[in-house]
Amino acid sequence: MLTNHRGTSMAVSAPAVVALCGTLLTACSSSAAPKAVTGSRSTPMPAVSPSPEPQPAYPAYYIESLRRQTFPGGKIVVGTQMFRGVGFTKYHVTWPSQGQTMTGTLSLPDGPGPFPVVIVNHGHIPTSRYWIGQDSGIFGDPMASHGFISLAPNYPGYSGSGQLDPVYPAIIGEAVADMDLVSSLSSLPQADVRRVAMMGHSNGGGVSLLISVIDPRVKAFALFAPVSSAMADNARKWWTAGGSLGAAPPPDADPGVYTHISPRNYFTSATPPMLFLQGTADQDIPAAWTSASVQALQDKGVDTSVVWYPGAVHDLVGSDLADADRRAEAWIRQHLT
Repeated sequence: MLTNHRGTSMAVSAPAVVALCGTLLTACSSSAAPKAVTGSRSTPMPAVSPSPEPQPAYPAYYIESLRRQTFPGGKIVVGTQMFRGVGFTKYHVTWPSQGQTMTGTLSLPDGPGPFPVVIVNHGHIPTSRYWIGQDSGIFGDPMASHGFISLAPNYPGYSGSGQLDPVYPAIIGEAVADMDLVSSLSSLPQADVRRVAMMGHSNGGGVSLLISVIDPRVKAFALFAPVSSAMADNARKWWTAGGSLGAAPPPDADPGVYTHISPRNYFTSATPPMLFLQGTADQDIPAAWTSASVQALQDKGVDTSVVWYPGAVHDLVGSDLADADRRAEAWIRQHLT
């Protein structure tokens, strides 16, 4: 039996006015007249526009900096065909990001479109073991069979994708490449750029959580056992040993840095709807992490739901995976209307 939970919340401010009074001196004679000033006329002072508040100089990988950054993207180049699926064809693709060429896959439905788009972010897999389409096709290809364009990036440094700015923690660089991909969607004639959603598994869920608080063009999210929305959790468990920190210090050396890269601290009532799907026996992602993310979203009034699969581990399979894919599609359809 599956369990499913939902919830909602919000905030305000105000100004004040101060008036000054002068003192009237009574020692002046009533017959005294003011002297006229001749030969000059006062020139009104030009109005001075208030200077904009200077923006703090945050590191490039802070969420504040990423919100100010531009992601111009470019042209999605459709390459060789990988295979024919049921109602779709899968291709290799490339697109530009921050001066580098990124690679990935495109599962394109049959027909002229326009089709809604889902970007699928895979979990962490060592580059030596990764194969193109791994941990993304199982989520995105069923969507393509049902009329969604599915795009799955190969992360920076994977399968021909270029490396981005080394100051970025790996998960930030992955989000940057995704946002350039979103900017590139207009070059795909079949894409409905007004209806864009995102799916992510594990580390790919963390990439998606970052984008949920940076890029408002993505309207709905379905996350399969995502990493924590508090990035210090992830850094302690994986980043420090795995060389994924970029220019960020270890979390216990400077915890303040992690407040600026944790999506949880940036959730608002405007954060897009979010669905979580996870096994109760997940050996990689503690249930407490997911529950904390769900609670933080619900506290801000975000439309949020979580489905727990009894006894399922980190990688859903069989009927659990089929059910999760079905629920993810229904959630995304509901919120892209």
